[in-house]
Amino acid sequence: MKPGTKETYRVLEFAKLAGVTVRALHHYDRLGLLKPKQRSSGGYRLYTNRDLGRLEQIVVLKFLGIPLKQIRGLLEAESNLTAALQRQQEILAEKRRQLDKAIRAIGSAQWAIQSRGEPDWNCFNSS
Repeated sequence: MKPGTKETYRVLEFAKLAGVTVRALHHYDRLGLLKPKQRSSGGYRLYTNRDLGRLEQIVVLKFLGIPLKQIRGLLEAESNLTAALQRQQEILAEKRRQLDKAIRAIGSAQWAIQSRGEPDWNCFNSS
């Protein structure tokens, strides 16, 4: 996302600039994550380059798997951000362990099918 030289953008223009959908912008507005400070004389939302910076933060935190409801609080009180990122790292590491385990189980099942003609269902136990 690169800010342009304009001072304000209407929603479709801003969405294209930011690489998000208009629907996402409206959703972020409803959640209080990204509320444009200005409106046009016709009542349309007007976004600024500052809003683009805020949106970038939202997109990054969302990419990290942090729920949108939690992102608002994190952006308002940045002191919680370090703890939230640490917690999210732990959550993602646990998900990775589970995915690695599932991948190994699939590999074992494939090997069993190739060598015996049927999977070893015990390789899918959660232990």
